Amino acid sequence: MAAPPPPYRELLHALTLGTARRSLDPAVMKWLDERGAIDPVADAPEQLLAAWALVERSERVRDRPLGELPTTTAIAPPETLAAPTPRLARGLQLMLEGTYAQLLDEGINLLLAAGAYLPHALLPALLPRAAAVLDEEPERAARWMRATGNRGPWLAAQHPDWAPLGPNFDYPAAWRREDQPGKLATLLARWRRADPAAAREALARSWGNLSPRSQEITVEGLRTNLSEADWPWLRESLVPKRKGVRRTLAALLLQSGEPAAREDFLRIARSVCSADEGRKGNTLDSQDRGILKAYGGVKAPQTIRQRLLQIMPPPAWIEVSGQALSAFWAGLPVLELREAGRAISDYGDPETRTAFLRYLLHEEPQQFPREVAADLIRQLTATEFEELYEELLTRRDDALRLRGLPRFLALQRPTAWNERLTKAMVRRLLDDLHNRQLDYTTQRDLGLHWQQSIPLLDPEVFPWLRQQLHTTAERPDAFGKLATQMLQTTSFRRQLRQP
Repeated sequence: MAAPPPPYRELLHALTLGTARRSLDPAVMKWLDERGAIDPVADAPEQLLAAWALVERSERVRDRPLGELPTTTAIAPPETLAAPTPRLARGLQLMLEGTYAQLLDEGINLLLAAGAYLPHALLPALLPRAAAVLDEEPERAARWMRATGNRGPWLAAQHPDWAPLGPNFDYPAAWRREDQPGKLATLLARWRRADPAAAREALARSWGNLSPRSQEITVEGLRTNLSEADWPWLRESLVPKRKGVRRTLAALLLQSGEPAAREDFLRIARSVCSADEGRKGNTLDSQDRGILKAYGGVKAPQTIRQRLLQIMPPPAWIEVSGQALSAFWAGLPVLELREAGRAISDYGDPETRTAFLRYLLHEEPQQFPREVAADLIRQLTATEFEELYEELLTRRDDALRLRGLPRFLALQRPTAWNERLTKAMVRRLLDDLHNRQLDYTTQRDLGLHWQQSIPLLDPEVFPWLRQQLHTTAERPDAFGKLATQMLQTTSFRRQLRQP
């Protein structure tokens, strides 16, 4: 049986993020191979572009019901922002056409800083990309939409796939039309960003008609914009027979800061930490077991400690353990430390997040999931990130070694580095290339790091960079091409900043 074509939205999302940040599903290669559409040894970016070329054509010609769309005027509103400079407009065109696709965020930020709007001819290229990241990266989608001026929301309102990007999307109508719990959860999260109370009330009206499994899936959308206003409904709903629903509601109560839930879980955590010298205490008395059961209990193979670390506010562990957080984290096995990291990501407290990343960067705990750390490093502001790495580079000469966690995390940043980190990384990349024997795995990893660093370099170091890469750019191998690409891209980025 022939493999089905890859989903259009999934491919667009992968194309927007890049294969370095979102790995390609192996089924894509299988689908391409069945059609003889690409060389079997093609790398992931080539596979992605080939699949996109085929699926995008099918997407354009398929019939799609328009559904109910907001009423729009026939004439677009006038722009109130300034027109971009010809240089920046041309740069954005090259980004959206794929020549410098990895620089799109930077181009949009330059556009916003200039108080200008995206050229109207480029809107059909940007809007589907914004729609593709709307659910996983809503702030990014919103930033892109701000750059579209007045024409962007007007145009989005007239297209069924882009309509949720606009401020006047009809959420009640969309809610009435939807019946799949996964899509309801997605829609609920979008609605919560626009009107949290209305979204909660719509869920409350539908709650009794949903199966327990559908409730468990749909209520995940309520995580967006949690507040004190949600406490009564969350507490009232904490009664279904399905444990999974209660577990999700318990996490939402804690994340929203509901005092009763916090006190209940603090009590359970103290009992667990006091048993067996605070390390293997999974035994609770009957009263504590009853409290935990009311909140859905724990689903095996997760332990009670892992569950508590996953859903409790991270600063609460200072109170529970009597230790500073860094000392507390140092005593956790890797699975528990992973749950602590996920909770820090969910709660979004800047001070705790920075402290946890400082611990990871300096201690580099073995087998800690790098995807959890990468999610946290992307949440930092530019100032927070620079301060962490300034401290790290000052204290450690080997901070950017080839397979170290600090180097990996620096390469996950969505925004450019400062001058010090840029020069330190370039020097280390060159040292790794010239001062070691490169087996296949090392060549592959090093080549990926060169590629990932290209859009992150400080463009103001271009004259210095040209001196550093002069010899490397003349190499006849892949690293010569990467050095040339690094110079070309950095020069392009520098020119974009010129008036």
